[in-house]
Amino acid sequence: MNRRYSTIMTVAAVAVMAGALFGSSFTAPQIGGTALETKADPLAKVASMGGLELVMPEAYAAGPCSDLLDSGRPVVNFDLTGVSVELPTLSGTYSAMTFSETIPGPTLRVTQGDVVHMTLTIPGDEVTQHGNDMHASQMSSKPYMGAVNIGETGEYCFVAEVPGVFKYHCSGVNVAAMDQHVLSGMYGITIVDPLDGYKRLMVEKTAVVGGEVVKDKQFYDADALEFQLQYNQLYLTDAGTYDMSKMMAHSTSQTVVNGQAFSYVPNGIHNLLMFGDANKNIFIAQPWNSMDLKQHQSQLLFVPTDEHVRFFIENQGNEPVYWHIVGEILDRVTQANRVQAQGTETWLLGGSQNMIVDVVFDEPGVYAAVNHDYAAIYSGAATVIVAGLPLDPVNETAAAISTEKFPVIDGAVAAGSYAGALGNPSDAVPPAGKNTISHPALNVKCMCTDDYATSLVENGAIPLWEAVPAILAEAGI
Repeated sequence: MNRRYSTIMTVAAVAVMAGALFGSSFTAPQIGGTALETKADPLAKVASMGGLELVMPEAYAAGPCSDLLDSGRPVVNFDLTGVSVELPTLSGTYSAMTFSETIPGPTLRVTQGDVVHMTLTIPGDEVTQHGNDMHASQMSSKPYMGAVNIGETGEYCFVAEVPGVFKYHCSGVNVAAMDQHVLSGMYGITIVDPLDGYKRLMVEKTAVVGGEVVKDKQFYDADALEFQLQYNQLYLTDAGTYDMSKMMAHSTSQTVVNGQAFSYVPNGIHNLLMFGDANKNIFIAQPWNSMDLKQHQSQLLFVPTDEHVRFFIENQGNEPVYWHIVGEILDRVTQANRVQAQGTETWLLGGSQNMIVDVVFDEPGVYAAVNHDYAAIYSGAATVIVAGLPLDPVNETAAAISTEKFPVIDGAVAAGSYAGALGNPSDAVPPAGKNTISHPALNVKCMCTDDYATSLVENGAIPLWEAVPAILAEAGI
């Protein structure tokens, strides 16, 4: 058997992880709000305003690509398509709009000073035009941004001059209906790495020396294990279409992290391996349990202890994000390549704001990254992180079933986390850049189409819905 699959069994047992930490039942929240009357056609309102038409009246025009492409700078190509698809939610399916069949769209990662050569293609059978607003660029909106016509491709070039995290999103049809396109899924991030790389991390500690407590600062190399988390809201009708009246009233249907509510919690595979019952949940909220959900099944984030972990975080939505890790302190918060805080508990991101958070998990255990707005937590913004190898029952079980054929504990021990067996979710891991520590493996996880998920498998990500049952069958378990 392929060793990549043979090591999966270790984290399969990770389902033991939260039984004593979380309750056994979950009551769906009532997210209220008075719907705002919006009887008038939004497009008619835009037309009556006039100003929007004056801002971006033309089709998506070619940017100054020829000069930039021949400037001697490194060039990074970034090709997107604008595609409307049906995707699942907690309440059924919904009419999603995507960049390249996945929510969020593909992450662009470049180095400060690179030229970005971006194309946006709208297939001939797409239902509407789409555009792009790239926050990492510094160019006039006219004539370089606007709607790309159905069946056509637009081109755009810019120099990524400023390091940091920046959103990109659909600009609608020359701004009209931009809210619908973005809140239906057309958003992503650009990571611009500093030209001279990231800085090492200093963490405040203390020690006892000669019977006295003294400061004992600890330093970690700039290299880090990296994750990306993007927050947004869904505003849906019962039929699964975009509801502008709910958006105007800030009446959230679901809060999503990387396009999905409760994206990163235990799933039915963990339940099965812990209890022998896929329907006996570990966590208080596990709506994505079935292996039939394939790439849409929830997963967990795994990190080693005493290692530099870097989170790239973007608030794509309407509501503030009060970002907090239950049980940990944010060792450093950086925005716009400037340190904003060190040793803080929570950091606030408004709409279209971002940050880079550096954390070292000191103790093995189970942690939760949340938007510390209770309505947001209960409607989907809970991300479970497992640090180290904290679960003695899991480790004992894995060791007990280890044979020469199934050395299931080895991968996790070597990696210092359960990621050595199951990998980390593919949609929570950005492309590698400066100062990136590679993940030992990735699993197939995304709010995306089957075609997009297949491309992840072809690039080496593990389809757990196939791998875990096959390993169990061969092991006779």
